[in-house]
Amino acid sequence: MSRLRGTGVRLAVEAVLVLACYLEGFPNQTPGWNRPFVLSVLALVAVVGRRGSPLVAFLLGAPALGWAQSSLAPAVLAYTLASRERRGRVVLAALTVALAVDSYPLLDLRPGMWRADVSTLLELAALLGGAAALGAFRAARAEVGRRLDELLQARERETRLVDAVARTEERTRLAREMHDAVSHHVSLIALQAGALRVGAPSPQVRSAAEQIRVLAVRTTDELRQMLAALRAPGGQPLQAPGRLVDLPGLWAGSGLHGSLEFAPELADDLPDPLQRTLFSIAQEGLANAARHAPGARVHLRLERRRRRVSIRVENSAPTGAVTHGGGTGHGLLGVRERVAAARGTVRFGPTPDGGFYLVADLPAPVPADLTSDETPR
Repeated sequence: MSRLRGTGVRLAVEAVLVLACYLEGFPNQTPGWNRPFVLSVLALVAVVGRRGSPLVAFLLGAPALGWAQSSLAPAVLAYTLASRERRGRVVLAALTVALAVDSYPLLDLRPGMWRADVSTLLELAALLGGAAALGAFRAARAEVGRRLDELLQARERETRLVDAVARTEERTRLAREMHDAVSHHVSLIALQAGALRVGAPSPQVRSAAEQIRVLAVRTTDELRQMLAALRAPGGQPLQAPGRLVDLPGLWAGSGLHGSLEFAPELADDLPDPLQRTLFSIAQEGLANAARHAPGARVHLRLERRRRRVSIRVENSAPTGAVTHGGGTGHGLLGVRERVAAARGTVRFGPTPDGGFYLVADLPAPVPADLTSDETPR
């Protein structure tokens, strides 16, 4: 709409300019094949088509200044020539030729008339030169604006490059610190749990040690993937390490009691980013249940409709003593950000029986074999 409005304004200004040239050059002309009328017509035609070839239009319309006493059209043509022609010598030569042609019928070469002739030349030069100077000023101002825009764009590109380098360096530093501070300790936990599994006399202790060892190994693998993403060039975003095919393994490794409702075929045609988001939500829900509701029964369910996929993690009231703190809430905040990035919705909160629920609903492509809005079982 704004572009159409700008085009309309330009056309209106052009029409007013052409009308002004006509009213200034034609009222005192006698129509016919006489020289002043023909030159006035040529000047008006040149004004209309001056943007196509400013030099040709100026040479065509400039003679009307001296031979037809039409000043507005030649001035407009001189302005357009100077504003569009980048070669200064061409503009100067065209102005010189026009001044010579226009001054010929106005000069009186009789003795004693040199002052009048000089005055006439100065008037013609002031008119054409002044219009050309205004056009050159406009061209210079536009060029300065273009150069300034280029400088601003170059500065923005430089700023983005500096920010990208800074982010890459920061990500590398974080990866190095995470590797030094976390990976070593998790590996020690896995080793100690493996030793405990071998030497413990109690089957319950051996089972718990094996579960700790498996979780430590899985944590190490996920940490390696996260560190690889941190070190990746180009500022690639971190991604959840798992997909929905890994959901049964995540459930089995959590050590929680309850039920998992998940049909692997439901995830066959889901995009990888969506699968990672769903896996991350399940991971956070199970981690929260293990941390804040020991002994509770947990239910993890994945459902899919024609254009939606939802995941629900719900636990009952805890039956054991809660040994962890209240948490920072960063996990749920991360879930909310991931769901928002996927254009979905998320809800969480306490249940009437003292438990907790986490439900996320996200858009998904329509399965090829699903023709109704029924939930596939």
